[in-house]
Amino acid sequence: MPRRWVLTALPLGAVGLGACAGAPRSGDIGESDVVEVDDSMLVQTAAGPAEGATPEQIVSGFLRACVAGFFDGFATARSFLLTSAAGSWDPVDTVRVYPGSEEPVVTRAPDGSVLVEADLLGSVGEHGIFSAADATGYSETFTLAVDAHGQWRIATLLPGVLVPVSGLSSNFRATALYFLTPDRQRLVPELRWLPRSSLLPRLVEAFIAGPSPWLAGGVVTALPAGAALEEEVSDPSAGTVTVRLSGGRARVPDEDLSLLVAQLWESLREVDSVSRVSVYLDGVPLPQAASLPEVGASPGPLVGMSGGNVVQGTSSTRATLVAAAALGTTDARHPALGTDGSVYVLSASSLLRAGAGQAAASAILSAGAADAAAGGLLPPVVDRHAWVWTAADGRLTVVNHVGQRPELSVPWLDGREVIAFDLSAESARCAVRHRAGQDERVSVAVVRRDADGVPVGLGEALDLVGADGAQTSSVVWYDTVSVAVLAPHRQDEEVRDVLVLEVAGTASATVGARGAVAIASDRVGKVMSLTDSSNRVWQRSRTTWRVVATDVTDVSYPLV
Repeated sequence: MPRRWVLTALPLGAVGLGACAGAPRSGDIGESDVVEVDDSMLVQTAAGPAEGATPEQIVSGFLRACVAGFFDGFATARSFLLTSAAGSWDPVDTVRVYPGSEEPVVTRAPDGSVLVEADLLGSVGEHGIFSAADATGYSETFTLAVDAHGQWRIATLLPGVLVPVSGLSSNFRATALYFLTPDRQRLVPELRWLPRSSLLPRLVEAFIAGPSPWLAGGVVTALPAGAALEEEVSDPSAGTVTVRLSGGRARVPDEDLSLLVAQLWESLREVDSVSRVSVYLDGVPLPQAASLPEVGASPGPLVGMSGGNVVQGTSSTRATLVAAAALGTTDARHPALGTDGSVYVLSASSLLRAGAGQAAASAILSAGAADAAAGGLLPPVVDRHAWVWTAADGRLTVVNHVGQRPELSVPWLDGREVIAFDLSAESARCAVRHRAGQDERVSVAVVRRDADGVPVGLGEALDLVGADGAQTSSVVWYDTVSVAVLAPHRQDEEVRDVLVLEVAGTASATVGARGAVAIASDRVGKVMSLTDSSNRVWQRSRTTWRVVATDVTDVSYPLV
């Protein structure tokens, strides 16, 4: 399976999980327009084959009919095919997507066949998994024959359809499936592209099929192996969706039954008109959904350094978490707050820990150079299992509160330098910015842990397409399915754009602050802070950005 799945041509907010609605449009910081797509869109139609049409016209008409095919069951598209081809052609086998800025080139070959060429972005395959194209060029050869009425018709073609990106956004919706962390304490989302016309049944089918290969190594599901749908899920009745499953009820622990309902509820709740999910397994109704931490729960105010102290919040009432005297230095930087109240900071080439209530900090790791730019420690992130993530000498590393440092297995980072990283809100996925020579990438991988929750490595890398040209070190989780980075603005070299990259989804650019050098995000609610070269911290409020602090540096948000 291709490692890169990100579709970069859709405008921000063009699908159900659009990333930046309500961003600024005036002042030093602004944002591109946001396009909202309603599920109740106008039905698309296309004309059938014209009398006496040439082979090129037949193929061109067929391509147009494929775009409208999701509304008429591809009946018009099939009218361009010979009867034998119409019966065997599977239009939804693969949905190939091209940018839409230029129509596919249709030419007649000397042997009478018709060649279609296009720049391919990627394709939507089984269960809504979007895979980026391995190469930009795409070509397909159609052979045609004359039917019983003397008209040209398509005789042979590949399964699937070719549609512009606008056709994808109008016919498909990007929505998330939810799986579980191995300890069954948190939900983990995965973005899928599914047909709007049959969203509910396709969602349930994709859920039953399980997570994509890149994610599967670090998540689980409460669905018993071998379970299947007894009947296709239909539109909700009075807001209630009923999912009837068969197989494996006797093998499922009672506590997993409510987790299964929680997974399905979270996966289906974003569908319009769904207000309740009723689940049956082998004819037995399952209990209410388990009470799990809210996927979008706020982690609280940001954390930063001010006057040598670790503080939380940006207002005049902000709290001091650790004083400089307890740290033993006034030069500490990049604080991180753990779920147990412990605070971690960098000091030269050391990582210090100040436990909650402790009078003095202690060093738990010394590695790399004093300067991060020269291979020193990167800003730490504390996961919900109390493991501290950082990087030393360009290599990702983890350490616990007493300095234990297990080895991480990440084969795809061998020979590459880690520039920046961030953990997702539930600590199950890691976004990494890395490079080798001039080759720089942003990748996402699942975190692999042993039975005790100790990190042992990262899974398969999923490279995010769309971060090309980014020249700053920051990378953060913007929300539960998106990563954000900073990149130079196209028209003003002093301005930085915020690039929001959905994992296996859309990408867009938001105009950022002049002189922005760092970005921080709460990872769940699109709450974002930018720090400029004058150490001013900016946050977005409705449609504008405003300065919220001038004396707080190295800001970050804790995990919950």
